Amino acid sequence: MATVPSVDQNALSLQEQTQRLIASSSGFIDTFVVPVADDAPMLLPQTIVLSAMLVPASSKQVEWHDVMLPAYPVHRSDLHQVTALVIEGNIPERRFALLVDDLPESLRLRISTLQDMDRSKPSTVYQYVQAEGIAYQIPDLEAIEQQIFQ
Repeated sequence: MATVPSVDQNALSLQEQTQRLIASSSGFIDTFVVPVADDAPMLLPQTIVLSAMLVPASSKQVEWHDVMLPAYPVHRSDLHQVTALVIEGNIPERRFALLVDDLPESLRLRISTLQDMDRSKPSTVYQYVQAEGIAYQIPDLEAIEQQIFQ
């Protein structure tokens, strides 16, 4: 049985961390399930979520450790207060806040239960997968980051 070398999560790009989410060698992945308005919920690697806080739903920026982070909303439009998840960027200056409905649910998935889905996807989705009959999206965090910081 081949061993997998340990990897410093901070040295991985966002996309590499996302790809590890769907190609983990342990057999399981620890994720947060984030509902997305009008799309399948996101599976986010728990290691890239640095913090969570309540903010107004209309926030364009979120203050975190005396730094203003740009916000990327995926929450329902009828909410007045949402949860901002601080997402690690490729470099600290590229961190951003993902605005979501509420605190995400933790989920440990067995990788063998994930099946790729053949479905058209927007530029912010890396891949759609299905587990136990539920569709999820693996976000393309680098594409989201590029949209935010262009």
